[in-house]
Amino acid sequence: MLLKLDNRRGILNFGGTILQSLFAIATVSDLNMLHETLDELKYKDVDIAHSLVNQVTYVKCSDHTVRVNTDAIFNLSTILKNKMIQSHDNYQQIIMDIAWLNMTIYNQSVLFLVIR
Repeated sequence: MLLKLDNRRGILNFGGTILQSLFAIATVSDLNMLHETLDELKYKDVDIAHSLVNQVTYVKCSDHTVRVNTDAIFNLSTILKNKMIQSHDNYQQIIMDIAWLNMTIYNQSVLFLVIR
């Protein structure tokens, strides 16, 4: 990808400096800095990839937990609904029994008054 660095030095390194100032040609120090920057980016890419893998794992775990909780809530709401229906039915039966008892007591008291 990039040229390998040449560690050979000239007796006087003015040529690269003059060419850089005139034509914006990269010097060895510029290439060193470029290689260091690319190495840092390469390490950051690895860190980013690792973070993405961790996030995907976390999302999958959260998705499973949400699914389990949704099923549990559905089951509990079904149980609660059934208990409420059963309680309402029991309440209606008690109301009917109280009404029957009231009618029975009223009829017995009317009969007692008539007999007396």
